[in-house]
Amino acid sequence: MKPRLTVVVPVPRAEGSERNMEECLESVAAQTLAELDVVLVDAGPADTGPAPDAPADAGHALARRFAERDPRFRIVRQPGGAPGPGAARNTGARHAYPDTGYLAFLDADDVLLPRAYDNLVGLLERSGADFATGNVYRLGAAGRSQSARHPAGRETALRTHITEDLTLLRDHFARNKVFRRAFWDRHHLAFPEGEWCEDAALTLPAHFLADAVDVLHEHVCYHRLPEGPGGHRRLDAAGVRDRFAAVAAVRGFLADPGRTRWTAHLRDYDRSQLADELPGLIEALPAAGPEVRAAFLECARGFARRVEPRLFRALPVELRMRWYLIRAGRLAELLALLAHEARDPAGFTVAGPPLHKRAVPSVTPALDLPPGVTRLERADFPVRARVTEAVWRDGALLLRGYAAIRNLPAPSRHSYLRTMVLAHGRRRILLPLRPVEMARATADSGQEQHCYDWSGFEVRIDPGRLRGAGRRAAGDWTVGVLLASAGVVRAGALSAADTGSGAAPGTYEAGGGVRITPRYADGKLLLTVGRPARRLAGHHAAAAGALDLTVTAPGPPPAALRLTHRGTGTVVSFPVEPGGAEGAAAGGPAVPDAAPARPRRLTVRIRLDALAAARPTRDGAPRAIPPAHTETWSPELVLADGATDRIACTPGLAPVAYPLSHGRELVVAATAAGYLVLHDRTPQPFLDRAVWRADGTLLVAGGLPDAAPHATELVLKHGAHAAESAFPTTHDGGRFHCALPLGALPSLAGALPLREGRWTLHLREHGAAGSLLDAPVRCTPTLFDGLPATRTVRGKPLTLDRHRHDEAFVLAGPALPATDRGPYRRRVLREQHYPLHRTRPLRDTVLYSSFGGRAYGDSPRAVHEELVRRGADVDHLWAVRDAQSTVPGTARAVLVGSAEWHGALAHSRWIVTNTHLPAWFTRRGGQTVVQTWHGTPLKRIGADLAGTLCAGLAHLAPRPRLGRQWSVLLSPNAHSTPVLRSALGFPGELLETGLPRTDALFAADRDRTAAAVRARLGVPPGKKVVLYAPTPRDDLAYDASHHRLHLPLDLGAARRALADGHVLLVRGHPLVADRLPAHHAPFAVDVSAHPDATELLLAADVLVTDYSSLAADFANTGRPMLFLTPDLSHYRDTLRGFTFDFEARAPGPLLGSTEELIDALGDLDAVTRASADAYADFRGAFCHRDDGGAAGRVADLLTD
Repeated sequence: MKPRLTVVVPVPRAEGSERNMEECLESVAAQTLAELDVVLVDAGPADTGPAPDAPADAGHALARRFAERDPRFRIVRQPGGAPGPGAARNTGARHAYPDTGYLAFLDADDVLLPRAYDNLVGLLERSGADFATGNVYRLGAAGRSQSARHPAGRETALRTHITEDLTLLRDHFARNKVFRRAFWDRHHLAFPEGEWCEDAALTLPAHFLADAVDVLHEHVCYHRLPEGPGGHRRLDAAGVRDRFAAVAAVRGFLADPGRTRWTAHLRDYDRSQLADELPGLIEALPAAGPEVRAAFLECARGFARRVEPRLFRALPVELRMRWYLIRAGRLAELLALLAHEARDPAGFTVAGPPLHKRAVPSVTPALDLPPGVTRLERADFPVRARVTEAVWRDGALLLRGYAAIRNLPAPSRHSYLRTMVLAHGRRRILLPLRPVEMARATADSGQEQHCYDWSGFEVRIDPGRLRGAGRRAAGDWTVGVLLASAGVVRAGALSAADTGSGAAPGTYEAGGGVRITPRYADGKLLLTVGRPARRLAGHHAAAAGALDLTVTAPGPPPAALRLTHRGTGTVVSFPVEPGGAEGAAAGGPAVPDAAPARPRRLTVRIRLDALAAARPTRDGAPRAIPPAHTETWSPELVLADGATDRIACTPGLAPVAYPLSHGRELVVAATAAGYLVLHDRTPQPFLDRAVWRADGTLLVAGGLPDAAPHATELVLKHGAHAAESAFPTTHDGGRFHCALPLGALPSLAGALPLREGRWTLHLREHGAAGSLLDAPVRCTPTLFDGLPATRTVRGKPLTLDRHRHDEAFVLAGPALPATDRGPYRRRVLREQHYPLHRTRPLRDTVLYSSFGGRAYGDSPRAVHEELVRRGADVDHLWAVRDAQSTVPGTARAVLVGSAEWHGALAHSRWIVTNTHLPAWFTRRGGQTVVQTWHGTPLKRIGADLAGTLCAGLAHLAPRPRLGRQWSVLLSPNAHSTPVLRSALGFPGELLETGLPRTDALFAADRDRTAAAVRARLGVPPGKKVVLYAPTPRDDLAYDASHHRLHLPLDLGAARRALADGHVLLVRGHPLVADRLPAHHAPFAVDVSAHPDATELLLAADVLVTDYSSLAADFANTGRPMLFLTPDLSHYRDTLRGFTFDFEARAPGPLLGSTEELIDALGDLDAVTRASADAYADFRGAFCHRDDGGAAGRVADLLTD
């Protein structure tokens, strides 16, 4: 088979990259264009055979495996192992077969759709263009999304050019293109060969050099967003220079005197760099090192000197200020401005008279910027308007929401003049907006400078007003707002909120067959007035696997019913059977109020087997994207003249399911706009009743699909993190009932309200493993009018709502009072409330904080209990985050972030914390702050992370200034004393007291405590308790406050081998947001919610960890420890590193796999003997201050 296309894929050397590379190569092998030559470019050492213990060789081994099994794949060595993908791509291109007609490039973490190369090559063979470019999906932790560089709505275009479509200036990728080989060779194209390869240095010149380019509407690949070790790669000075070198190369190409026909587009390119491409590099500067900042400033100033000055004047004001400071070389002020923008995105004070407004950033000291840089144009005053509620009441549409002009605050009722404008053609209707106080508007703004509380509005729209010449004007009415404040007048469209009735408003039948439908087009609210001519009259199951639809339609009978698949465009048609009476046809530009004559009744028989056969197959999506549980078909009647018309339904049409093959169902339902839709999907339940009790219990009931009789659990899944809660359901004649105690969920920490976030509802069988395909619970239309339904329990708002039209979810809001939420109110609290309380006398109060309020445990708990035991005459306050901890009666909880918490930080005489306090906190005279820290630093932390991957992560950046907040820092042992002083930059008193949290390991009642913990966890007598406490991986975090659960342990294999005699307790770090799914119980149980890890150590017979400081605590018990460390080399050499020789001194075996762990647990006596010397050495080094009296020593410090 002669290859038509050469595909070049560089083989990555990074650890862990083989997982994505395998999926990439599989997608290449599965291409419908089979005539491929796949060149795998390996920059590694010569092949000396497999090296299974060398992670860096995994990519090479995978490439060799593909080359051995598929003759289309071959491996090419890159001479000298030059760094970067550019050199590898060029090597691959040089090794393409001479007679191959086309050339493509792919990165090893990309995934192709099956017809990608077939479609792109097909375009080129039809058009004769020089290369073809396709659409791109992004693939990240949140799933699939549209590439920002590639408009989703772009149509296929043959033989176009970048000079005709300037949006192609953003089409930088090489991964989505196929080049004609003759074009590539004729222009001697090559990628830049730096460590950071910029595709744009090749692709943009190629766009200009091409005589013609084909643009494909369909998606051709998934671009995997960086994640894991490679995803957190820090930008270095070489990378900055490579980036600007690519920019210079493109500019040099466009400015070449020999190519004057493109010189005019140099301005377009520079504009895109200033406004779209380089700002991302600017925003990375605060986390960058000095050498990176210096390289950036040098390169950016050089670039800016070559740009036409008028391009800077046309930028938005925030970019104008940044580029002015860059051009002036004022790096410190640029960093100050960026720090301000991080806290207050696009926020500034507006000053000056109406025609000469200027921006004043809240930066101290104030920035000295010329008027031309800070002047404000019309575009600098965008309108931000959202519809939060859209409901029909008493025949009118009630809209509630908020609307404001950016940076023009609305602190009072009279801050704005505001009007709603409805427009249809030349017709305008002005409606007054009633001001409504809405604190949500300020919180949603995401900025901290301005109050928008009084930007809320309410308006009532009477459908009778939507008339023209006495008749309702058919078509779309735009809905906008006109706002005036501080001499600025702006108009804006209304957009949808994320959820609630405002995001999915319902259709209204206004009488006389007229229908009014609120809907969003391109994110803007429209009111569509019309009278559907063709309506659904009924549907029923017919014999032999068919569904009959009865439709009323005027005029000549339609020719067919066409079903079009949403997503693929696949079409299936069925004939129409006429019958019934003839009715009058409707038409004309306006809709009369009188009802039309009775139309004809028609029947369409849909063969279910034909519909199932047309169901599209999986499109080659990556494994991270589950198959769609719902395939949607849009029905249209094909009229006699070839036109089509949708079929209207009665608003509130109840969905009805008909069984399909393979356990699926076909659901007849209505869209949000009130038109017929058919869903081919897995069986899914519908809620039709939902009631909140006063205690926060949500009672729900609904219809259960016939195909899901064993769905005995209702599961709430967190929308952002891998966490879920399951509740038993009862069944009654095809219905299910469930009570969800969301205001007081049972947990190992006590009864707690549902954790903050959006939780989707699903049904599944008890004990079944969770899946991305778990059926969502939907709402019937009869429930829509009652949503959103909210119950607030002890300040915690809990809301049942719907999204994606009818999928149910529960939104758990923050436990903070509304007056304390959002960046603006946080600023007011820290800048006004906190300083006010600092002027008041100190109170005899101890404020405790454990992991920032995430638990009642650790060393602060030990100190608290010691002070209570002594009967200290003080008040005890315990910081609690989002009401997710319970505290004993000896203390009172204060919500982190609340006004009370700010006050407590200001006037508590003593503060005991085990982690950092807020950066704005300043210790007062007479105030004692004890920093207990949270364990022995076995791994590097703080300032000692310099040179590691973690040093580039914002949440781990060194914070030496914060050490000055503390009066004293506690050290658990002699090893930790110099480490903590250096890593935390603490200049004050450091006391080697031992770790107070370990006192419980020496308590006289420790055996009784251990037995109570085992009993509470339901551990059967005689079973060995294995506590597994993995360390979170900083490079796998959702964000600074939420980490993923890193679980290299194969739980299935462990259960099969160990379940008879062991119970596995999995303890996540307090920052880990994920939870172990419940189906692993009773063998494996998540105990992350247990408030105190020390009690779990007492209950454990053996500890399994990797690099956790709990190992130093557990050594006090003398019980065996096992270390599951398959990523040891990466953690040691790249991610963090250690403060001691971990491999030589670990008090237990270092295990590389689940199988090795199972073997070790099977013979703990042998482990104990083999590790005895190392265990004794470890215990002597790290436990010599642990004697059960550390909390007492801290209490002495506080009471002296």
